[in-house]
Amino acid sequence: MEFKWHILIGFITSYILVYFFEFPIFAGVIIFIASWIIDLDHYFWYALETKDWNPFHAIRWYIKTNPKWLALTPDARKKFKYGIFIYHSLLLWIILIMLSSIHPVFLWILIGIGIHMVADLIDLNLLDEPLYVKIFPCYTIRKNKNKKSLTIL
Repeated sequence: MEFKWHILIGFITSYILVYFFEFPIFAGVIIFIASWIIDLDHYFWYALETKDWNPFHAIRWYIKTNPKWLALTPDARKKFKYGIFIYHSLLLWIILIMLSSIHPVFLWILIGIGIHMVADLIDLNLLDEPLYVKIFPCYTIRKNKNKKSLTIL
């Protein structure tokens, strides 16, 4: 899903939680930030894959490559590696659940990530993409063996 949609969905959901469900404003801000900052792992994946740490190059690459990716059929996409997104992983959710018993800020982060992930999983489903790509990075690494790098698109 495009970054702008995550910002919009995160803002609207945070606003609803604060206005209608009486969440503290600080919680709303944390939920909003967590709902889109999770996508930093896309940048880290790009940087590690290309050895290019310039964030502007990553944005330019995404803008150029995403339409090409979406134009591929689901079968054609299977020939390429999927990104490894550690901040989207189930392991992070489990860690945040455990930390939530220590301080509510971790619960707010978890809610923000949950908002993000619901949007991502709906988007993956609509694009006929496998759901494991965003949830299980170890499995994605295994499935990526002997596939072409997406950076060549």
